[in-house]
Amino acid sequence: MVHEWARRGLAFAVASFVVLTAGAAHAATGDDIFGSVDDDGLQTSGLGKGELNKLGSKTHNAANASSTPPWYQYGSSSFCSNTPPGASGGSDPSCTAEFAVCNPTGASGGASGPAVRVWQREVDRTGQPIAGAAWREIGWTCLSSLVPGATNVLTMQMILNEFHDTVFAKPTASIQPVGLKTLVNLPTYYELKWPEAGFEPGEADTTTLVGRRVEIEPVFVSATYIYGDGEASGPVESLGGPYPTGDVIHTYRQRMIAPVQINVTYSGRFRVDGGAWIDIPDTVTIEGTASNLEVAEAKARLYNNG
Repeated sequence: MVHEWARRGLAFAVASFVVLTAGAAHAATGDDIFGSVDDDGLQTSGLGKGELNKLGSKTHNAANASSTPPWYQYGSSSFCSNTPPGASGGSDPSCTAEFAVCNPTGASGGASGPAVRVWQREVDRTGQPIAGAAWREIGWTCLSSLVPGATNVLTMQMILNEFHDTVFAKPTASIQPVGLKTLVNLPTYYELKWPEAGFEPGEADTTTLVGRRVEIEPVFVSATYIYGDGEASGPVESLGGPYPTGDVIHTYRQRMIAPVQINVTYSGRFRVDGGAWIDIPDTVTIEGTASNLEVAEAKARLYNNG
């Protein structure tokens, strides 16, 4: 049986190739797994931004038809396997390492990764592989979209964009005493509740990016409880709770209508084609739905029952 991730995986390998001159070839060091850091703060191994751009600038075409052989074509495949691009029966699985080895955001704020393996093989003047020429791995890079001829490459930036486009659940406040009424000087208890709408922690939003199945799951980081009287608690990691065990408690000192609101900060995690879950290096804060809490004042009265 052919699994879905195996079928989709071939879309991740670079299927289009570019004919390049021999001067573009570059051998990776191989012994420094984390590689060097380029001027954008992105980690690379052997093949950095400048080197990849140099490969692309040496494309063999009509403009430089006078160049001499040998020529090469380049492609990429998943960092998680040693399968060359387009190999029969090969697969392109996702793994934690392809993101873990890359700087997830970079000094300039641009997301890098996943890491890909870069391959080279010799071609003739027409761009057809020379008989007997096999793919040879020449290194790997976190700048997958800069590999010459790269198309339909899943990038970390795509995943971050999808994370920020997720419809997160807007938290609501469950309050005791119930009925949205409490009293001055009476301890009031708050509990964070998730509504039906939107994705809450533990629920995954599934989408397809460049032919790959990507799941994004919110992760609760903290909550800020806004009591509506100018005071707040947080950010805290507590979800609160009901009387008498809840640990988010506030006491009002005067009569008022208090707009109570809970704001939540989410991080997230994702996985590709059913692979391992990987942390998303970003957060988002969602404002909760406000509830108007009536704060009344109780007054003692003497009654004559005689």
